Amino acid sequence: MSDQVKVARQLVFTGDAAQEPNIEGNLNPVKKFVSYDFTELALDATNKYTNYIDTTSAVALASGGVTLTTAATDTKTCSMSAGGIWWYPAKNPVVEMRFQLDVVTTVAINVGFSDAVSEGSGALPFTISGTTVTDTATNAAMFCFDTNQTTKYWYIVNTKANTEGGTILPSSCAPVAATDVVLRVALDSSGNARYYYNGVEVGYKASATTSTTPLVGYFGIRNNTATAHIATLKYIRYWCDM
Repeated sequence: MSDQVKVARQLVFTGDAAQEPNIEGNLNPVKKFVSYDFTELALDATNKYTNYIDTTSAVALASGGVTLTTAATDTKTCSMSAGGIWWYPAKNPVVEMRFQLDVVTTVAINVGFSDAVSEGSGALPFTISGTTVTDTATNAAMFCFDTNQTTKYWYIVNTKANTEGGTILPSSCAPVAATDVVLRVALDSSGNARYYYNGVEVGYKASATTSTTPLVGYFGIRNNTATAHIATLKYIRYWCDM
C-alpha cells in the first residue's frame, strides 16, 4: 500500500471543522506556503511589506486589498514587496498575485520576482518602449505591461546578470481595466522560469535569472503621463521547497 494519498483538486472537511480541531497528528509539510491577504487593520511596513512611493503617490489598505496610487505627475512610481529578499531559485519558488488596474492607458506595471524591494524614483524593474525591453533590475523574472510598447499585450520578461529579454504574449493576454487578473511566476533550481496567466501556462524562459541570487515578490505601477493611476492588489502568495 502506498504511503501517499493523491488529491486531484481539493480537500473538503465536513462537520464542525470551523469550530473544532479536524487534523490529528503532526503536520510535516515539504513545501512552504506564505500568503499576504491584506486583511489586517494597518500595513506593517517594519517586517512584512516594503512600500516605495514617489512624492504624493500612496499605498493604503482598501476593501478587498491594497491600493497603489501613483502621483498625478509624469513618471511617478508606486510599488510593494512582501516577505523580504530570500526566495532562492534553488528552492523552486513560486509567486502569484491577484490584482486589477483602474485603467490600461498611460501606465506601466511589473509583477513577479525581482532582486530588490524597489528601484527608486521613477523606475520599475522593467520598461518597454516600442518592442525594446529595458531592465533596471539585475536579476528578475516578471510580467510587464507598458503603454509605451507598440502592441498592448502582456510581455513575459527576465534579466540574468543585466542581460534582459522579453516575449510578447498573444491577444488573449491583453490587460482589461477594472478586471481581476492572476499572474504567477515559477522558478526552478536552474533559474528557468514558467509564466502563468489566470492559471494557464503562457511562457517559459530557460536560464531566466541567476540561480544563486535571492529574490522577492514585487508589484509595481508607474504612470507614463501626468495622470494618477490606481492598482488594487488583492493578494500575494508564495510557495517554495523547505
